[in-house]
Amino acid sequence: MIRALAPASTANLGPAFDAGGAALDLWNEVAVEDGRFAVEVSGEGAGEAPRDATHLALRAFALFAPVDGHRFTFRNRIPFERGLGSSAAAIALGLVAGAAAAGLEPSPAELLAAGFELEGHADNLAAALYGGVCLTWRRNGAPAAARIADSMPAVAVLVVPDERTSTAESRSALPAAVPHADASVTAGAAALLGAAVASGDPELLRAAIFDRLHEPYRRDASPLFAALQDRPPDGALGVTLSGSGPSAVVWAQPSRADDVAAALAASHPSTTVLLLAVARKGAHLA
Repeated sequence: MIRALAPASTANLGPAFDAGGAALDLWNEVAVEDGRFAVEVSGEGAGEAPRDATHLALRAFALFAPVDGHRFTFRNRIPFERGLGSSAAAIALGLVAGAAAAGLEPSPAELLAAGFELEGHADNLAAALYGGVCLTWRRNGAPAAARIADSMPAVAVLVVPDERTSTAESRSALPAAVPHADASVTAGAAALLGAAVASGDPELLRAAIFDRLHEPYRRDASPLFAALQDRPPDGALGVTLSGSGPSAVVWAQPSRADDVAAALAASHPSTTVLLLAVARKGAHLA
């Protein structure tokens, strides 16, 4: 039997639009056994996930090995369509399990290249495959990534609402061009974000959480994020939209993380509040 795990992730990290991502300690898993083809799913999205070869993880698996002759059992813990990288985790699961079924041991870079066309955006997928905090870019149409740190200089407190967001719909709200001043200030913030993460400096991170490329255009569709950004709890270094939303990440001072989580649970009782460490491992075989 093959058993693989893949973590949730939060992408963009504020100003690092389509470039930054961090793996989170919340894991989906799959068990693959020899036998008549079947797909079983439990946990998050169990009533929605396909039970055939169109399942995203199986499409990734098929890049390395045929799905016929295998029974797949999924256990999902990452909420669907909440900006927490559930699609990237599914692809990462399939890639790792499929490579194992084929007797291969590809590197995270090779898995990223193989799965990129299924995901379309490398930030979540890189975090799910590499673990830690990653930066991604494209050269000559090919994706590349680097893991720049094991963790963030803050604790991620996720605030997850019941409503969902379609990534495609969220992207449709973004303008084709932004003012040069907004691009300039966001580029500076993104550079500062990289320095904050690489150095582990919480105060640099506080200064870096400032975006003008995507978050302002997504606020109307993400009222929870807008409210938290306007009124962050005591102990917060900043608030970012997780991926396309609607979940928000309140980056808490490490010594205040429990207080921040408790305050958010009290002030937003209709949401799920998750205090999550950065996952130091990416998708892997158990």
